Amino acid sequence: MHPSAPPIGDAGIRVDAVRLPAPARAVVWRAGRRAVDWSAGKLKLASYVPFYDYREQLDLHTTFREDGRRVRDKRPSTVDAADVDLTLTVEGLEDVLLGRDWTGKRVLEVGPKYGLHALWIDEQLQPSELVFSDFAADRHLHERWEGKLRAPHRWVYGDLRVARGLLEHEPFDVVFFLGVLYHSAFHLPLLAMLNRATRLDGDLLLETTIDPRPDAALRLRWQRGTGKAKAVPTLDALRIELAWTGWRDVTRFTDYRPGSSEVVLLCRKTDELPEDADLIDLVAPQRPPAEA
Repeated sequence: MHPSAPPIGDAGIRVDAVRLPAPARAVVWRAGRRAVDWSAGKLKLASYVPFYDYREQLDLHTTFREDGRRVRDKRPSTVDAADVDLTLTVEGLEDVLLGRDWTGKRVLEVGPKYGLHALWIDEQLQPSELVFSDFAADRHLHERWEGKLRAPHRWVYGDLRVARGLLEHEPFDVVFFLGVLYHSAFHLPLLAMLNRATRLDGDLLLETTIDPRPDAALRLRWQRGTGKAKAVPTLDALRIELAWTGWRDVTRFTDYRPGSSEVVLLCRKTDELPEDADLIDLVAPQRPPAEA
C-alpha cells in the first residue's frame, strides 16, 4: 500500500482517517483523562500524566543513535552465584568497543571494585596511564588484583564529585563509568566532574540502571537497611542529564541484556563546562545574572 493511502479497517474495508481540530482533540483528551482518573480511583490504582515538553530541546541540541550490534551479555541479573556484581561482561565489553581504537590512551575507571574490567582494560587497551576513582572503603578489594596490572596506574580515593586529583594531569581520553550512577542521588555533579576530567571529544562508556517509564523522571530511593539516597533515571532523564553536563552525542547498545532495566551508552564529550558550573551554556540560568 502507498504510504499516503487511507488505512484498512479490521474487516478489510478501506476507511479514511479523520483528524479532529485542536479544540475537539482537547475535549476528547480531557474526557479520556477523566475516565482514566475515575477508573484508577475505583480500582485503587495511581495514574500520572507524562510530560514531553523537553523533547524539542533534545531533538534540537543532541544526537542519539541506537546500535543493534550483538553484545554477548544476556544474563537475567548482573549478580552471579558468588555474589559478584558485574555490570557488563568482558565479552560484552569487547563487542561494544569493536571498531574503536582505544589502545595507548589515558583511561579512567570509576568504581573498579573487583578489578574484572580493570584487568581487561590493562591487557587489551594497554593504556599509557590507568587511573582509578573509588572510595577507600573498597581498598581491600583492590589489593586482590592491583598487583597484576602492567600499565602505569594510580588511585584517587574519595567522593568523585570533589576528586580534584583527577584534574591534576592531562585530561583522559576514555572514561569507564559502569554500574555507578544510579547508586547516587548526585547525578549532575558526578557527570560534570567526569566532563572536567575528560578531553573534548573524549569518550565515556556508561552503564546504569534505568526506570522504565516513558518520560523524563527520576525514581528516588531511600534504601531500606542502608538508608542510602539513590536515584534511578528514565532513559530520557538520563539523556537530559548527559546533555546538560556536556555529553550531547550518545549511542545506546540495544542488544545489551534486552528486557532488563540496564542500559549501556557510549557518550562523546561535546562541550566544556563553564568555570564553577555543572551545566553547559546551552542551559539557561534559573535567574539572570545580577547587575553589578
